[in-house]
Amino acid sequence: MRRLTSIGIAWLIMLLIAPQVFAEGGPAAVQSEITVNNAPVFTDAGTDARGIRPGTFGSEYGRMLKLSNGQWLAVYTIYDNNGYTRDTNGGTRLQVARSTDNARNWSVLSTISDPGSDLDNGQMIQLPGGDILLAARSVRWGESFYLPVYKSTDGGVTWTYLSNIDSNAGAPGTLGGRGVYEPHFGFLADGRLAVYYSSEKYAGSSPAYSQVISLKVSTDNGGSWGNEIFAAWDPGNSASRPGMPVWTKMNNGKYILTFEVCGTASCNIYYKISDDGVTWSSGLGNPIPDQNGAPYVLSLRDGRLAVTSNNSKLSFSNDYGATWYTNDQALWPGGFPDYIWASLYQTGTNEIAAMTSALRTEGGHNVKIKFLTLPTSFSDQFSDGNDTGWTKFEGTWTVSNGAYNVSSVNAAKSVINPYVSLVNYSAEAEITLNNAGQASLIFDVTSPANGTDSFRGYSAGIDTNGTLWLGKFNNNYTELASAPVSISTGVAYKLKVVKNFGRIQVFLDNVLKLDYTDTTYSRGTVGVRGGFGNSAKFDNVTVTPHTYSNNFDSHSDTGWTRYGGTWSFKDGVYTVASPAEFAKSVLNQRTTGANYTIEGDIRINNSGEGSLIWNTSNSAVGTDSFKGYGAGIKTDGSVWLGKFNNNYTNLGSASFQINPGTWYTLKVVVTGPRMQVYVNNTPLIDKTDHTYNNGSLGVRAGYNNNVSFDNIRMY
Repeated sequence: MRRLTSIGIAWLIMLLIAPQVFAEGGPAAVQSEITVNNAPVFTDAGTDARGIRPGTFGSEYGRMLKLSNGQWLAVYTIYDNNGYTRDTNGGTRLQVARSTDNARNWSVLSTISDPGSDLDNGQMIQLPGGDILLAARSVRWGESFYLPVYKSTDGGVTWTYLSNIDSNAGAPGTLGGRGVYEPHFGFLADGRLAVYYSSEKYAGSSPAYSQVISLKVSTDNGGSWGNEIFAAWDPGNSASRPGMPVWTKMNNGKYILTFEVCGTASCNIYYKISDDGVTWSSGLGNPIPDQNGAPYVLSLRDGRLAVTSNNSKLSFSNDYGATWYTNDQALWPGGFPDYIWASLYQTGTNEIAAMTSALRTEGGHNVKIKFLTLPTSFSDQFSDGNDTGWTKFEGTWTVSNGAYNVSSVNAAKSVINPYVSLVNYSAEAEITLNNAGQASLIFDVTSPANGTDSFRGYSAGIDTNGTLWLGKFNNNYTELASAPVSISTGVAYKLKVVKNFGRIQVFLDNVLKLDYTDTTYSRGTVGVRGGFGNSAKFDNVTVTPHTYSNNFDSHSDTGWTRYGGTWSFKDGVYTVASPAEFAKSVLNQRTTGANYTIEGDIRINNSGEGSLIWNTSNSAVGTDSFKGYGAGIKTDGSVWLGKFNNNYTNLGSASFQINPGTWYTLKVVVTGPRMQVYVNNTPLIDKTDHTYNNGSLGVRAGYNNNVSFDNIRMY
């Protein structure tokens, strides 16, 4: 579907010396910076037990927590006294601050101390009931090491001691560096609270481990802790020191643990993955390139992973850690020891916040945040008359009459920059061929340059020779699939590509034409591409992320909770045999944002109905036992929309032929209180209701029937 052309030596030389204008490495761009805390300098009485001057310590080791009410808390370490060697009540302390404007401005709420010890490494989590826990490490150097947990029932204003995770204590001067440090909370899929931390307790054991990553699980929300479990350790290498653990649950339901490996690996960053968050294989896992010292991993809503560390670089993974790439722009202008103990948070759909301890001229550090834009969607109708945000490679490009026009000799292209690099997404455009030839969408694009096939990625296009095609590029072209279609000049065709973990579906005017799987590329930008000696125009270019996607090819519903029915997998399809009451399965992931779309493929295998449910809560076994909304199809030829509060209230209905054994795509577009229901892209119901605005996504079968579900997405 592309024309082969010869390339001259002169052109190659020009290409090699031409400056690179495309943001190759990553999409995140720094926008602004704020200071969370800058503790004042004071005249101290001298150095503490570690040789640190309290007066110029400042503040450091910042960690944030978003509360269920939308506010943010931050905890960081301060030094406002002469230390416990000179003051029996002295030592570093933890200060808690609050922001009510999405982390832009902060006010101090409280200070937590453990008199006579250095309190540090604070990290928080909010329990389902609203209470907040804070874990820390409390140290008298060479003497005692504890990991206390504090609890607040008033949003962080006051704190009380709750429990101790782990400890190591002895006579003064006997323990050396055999401590426990750096606790990090999180929840497991079953709701239990878990904490990971670094432990030197086994340095004198047999076998000896200079340091390991351990974890413990609590079944009573932090009141007590179970047995210690090793998560990362280096068998047979006692000098290895995995430490500074940070972990999170990924969108695929698995857990990733990141940590530094000092002693033997120059504090480079490694990661491991667990199916359940508590069972870990032996060893240190795999390295993350370009990261060094004290990592922090963030699972983004679109499925990507973001990692930073003491070297101030930012890395992304679009495939749950299988590969990593480094963002073009560093977070901070230096690394350790000037910038230390970084952390990452998602503060908006298109925004992340990077927190660090930054060197200050008066000595010590202060706690700062940089906010970065992170493109997770894109839309251009070209009504503004320009192509700002696009980078062009050859061809003559103009914006006129609300469209993007190209006159192309050898497949000229233009790509979105900075690029939208997502795990799962849909990309679409309206394409009109002004004369005979071809034009296409390109996606997962990296390394674009002048030249016919000069990029890496995929392309799907239309051709007046009667072909819809899909191919991939690596500075050459390989066709993946094609289908015969009728393409006329002067007609606007809607071309859409849906990409889910390597599965590429190509739609033409909302009809699925190609369905192909290729896993060569998993990141890059989206663009448009002209043909060979023809002209074309593009309009309504849109890129939409899928914040959740499951095609059940893994034969797993990890992260879902079943309520009634008998659920099974076959050929990548999720099927339920529903007994005398309606069965449902609910995703353990809350919907984020007021505007989103859910969709899924539903096949009623005998009779009755099948549905999607959303904004659900209080789910239990029973026909109407939940709160939320639902929309479904029935073999009596009807489509319905309703709400539930342990009973059912109909909101709307429509007629649509539904045949047993046939797949139908049910889609619900939620825009605040407005809900639009589509079947096979046909709009059928449009209603508004203000009852529920948050909850979970799920699927639901009918009365005494058998229903299959596939390709469940929320974006």
